[in-house]
Amino acid sequence: MSLRHLRYCIATFLCIILASSVCSGDDEKFPMTITDSAGRVVTIQQPVERIIVLGTDHAEAVMLLGDKDKIVGVREDVAERPEYFPGLEKTTVVGGWNENNFEKFAEVAKDNKDEIVPDIIVLAFTYPDQPYGAANIAKGLEPFKNITVIGLDFYKPENLTREVSLLGRILGRTKEAESFLNWRNSSQEKISSAIQGKTRPRVYFEGDNKGGLGELSSYGSGSGINGLIEVSGGTNIAGELKMYPKFPWEWIIDENPDIILRRQTSNNLGFDTESEEIMKAIKEVRDEILARPGAANITAVKDEKVYVVFWSMLMGMDSVVGQAYLANIFYPEIDLHPEELYREYLDFLAMKLPENRDYIYPTHSIAKIL
Repeated sequence: MSLRHLRYCIATFLCIILASSVCSGDDEKFPMTITDSAGRVVTIQQPVERIIVLGTDHAEAVMLLGDKDKIVGVREDVAERPEYFPGLEKTTVVGGWNENNFEKFAEVAKDNKDEIVPDIIVLAFTYPDQPYGAANIAKGLEPFKNITVIGLDFYKPENLTREVSLLGRILGRTKEAESFLNWRNSSQEKISSAIQGKTRPRVYFEGDNKGGLGELSSYGSGSGINGLIEVSGGTNIAGELKMYPKFPWEWIIDENPDIILRRQTSNNLGFDTESEEIMKAIKEVRDEILARPGAANITAVKDEKVYVVFWSMLMGMDSVVGQAYLANIFYPEIDLHPEELYREYLDFLAMKLPENRDYIYPTHSIAKIL
């Protein structure tokens, strides 16, 4: 082989590698074919100008990459949280958690035109056996042409880097995706360094008690919360059970956790400490746990380590913030400045952290930026 031929082969090989890699949005070509997190091979016909989001995590991901203005349709829980998703409260609602109005999807996609322009995508969850899963959404939209459904979750830590990178590529926002992921990775490294070598507390995380004390819900193997507890420096007492186990209160007594956490949802960004109604409700959630039969014998109760936790920061794009808060619960002696971390995260969304908010109740042992 001549030197010229060798150089030509090397140059050709490098061009192929560069063409197949994730490059900047300006270099992306359409139609673009990708594999989503549901394992579906999807072709996007042209640059995306409109987006329907079927989850709060999807809305957050699009906002974080700087394309909130492209969101034209939402699930109802996004529209109902104007403090968390400012500007989206008046966006067309296409359905609820288990309800999809496919005619409304099509109405949004047509945008008062005779035909649907294929510059629109739907971001859905991956669950194949649920009505809100990408495959079922795509099936429901089959009668309408040119609506591309993409299955991404944005709440599983193990998939978050790939999903953010992929959405950045789809939207031509690779630089924004890289910036966020660099911040997230750096923040996680700081947390890991702070908790390294420490004795792990045993943690019980309660979902709800709708089934009463005989059927309490928690988070087991494969769940996002189990993974978050682990990376925050704790050991989940339900970590070897099925993904979403249920068990009686007596089981928790026998397991005798060092820390008890209870989830609490909110339409606001955190717990509004100026609202007597909200803070009273949160206190009642904690007091109910403390008053359960046999609770006084549990180490977490004896040591006053029973907490109500703001749910939204534990799952999805801002889960590193939740990780910092949990690490500070597990190890009160370390100071990770979780509230400052929350401010940094909201900067990516062009939002400000509201005043007079708490994210853990009670907060007496949590390091905070005042």
